[in-house]
Amino acid sequence: MLQILIVEDDPMVSSINKQYLMKIIPPAKMRLYQVDRADKALALAQKLQLDLVLLDIYLPKISGTELLHLFIEHNLHPNVIMLSAAKDSQSVNHALNYGVLDYLVKPFSFERFHKAIEHFLKYNEVLNQDRQLSQTELDQVFITQDFAGEKEMTSLPKGLSNFSLNKIKAVIAETPDYFSNQEIARKSKFSRITTKKYLDYLVKTNELTIKTHYLKVGRPIKLYKANK
Repeated sequence: MLQILIVEDDPMVSSINKQYLMKIIPPAKMRLYQVDRADKALALAQKLQLDLVLLDIYLPKISGTELLHLFIEHNLHPNVIMLSAAKDSQSVNHALNYGVLDYLVKPFSFERFHKAIEHFLKYNEVLNQDRQLSQTELDQVFITQDFAGEKEMTSLPKGLSNFSLNKIKAVIAETPDYFSNQEIARKSKFSRITTKKYLDYLVKTNELTIKTHYLKVGRPIKLYKANK
């Protein structure tokens, strides 16, 4: 059974989102929770294995984008679809850095909402299968609707995830000039082995430049810098 959480402080909007969901997913196949604050959402996410969070940005005390950071800090990774009136670049960047499944700007149509939920259902169905996946099945997961309305391929090499890549990219964006793998590992709270794989991938895709820095004592180290 799917466990879905709506995080919305406007009772009418929350009720509409619930009605929309019930038109798409049979009530017998989901357990639906509704909260009006981010701290309540975090508490639920820590207790339950949430499959999906429908998240507003403009919330009292703690915003939706701050909640995304709290999910990461608490090592929680629920799938998130943003449903918000916020459409500034900073809010969108926060959502991208977390790795949200979709971003719907209020007021949105039922058709657009339906498309977002259908993508989540395909994503959830495909990735929960304990077997080898076909390219067609992978395309259903990784060819998604982006914020500009165009389709793009977001698949990664085996062993890499969009969630971790986005988190590392966010750390890099906040790190000026050259940086080491150790620094990114410390800031992202991943192991150095993990971050090295992602840094190597970003070098291959020409998003990072790498150079060797020779120390007066000890072995030389590799330094990276984001390409503008």
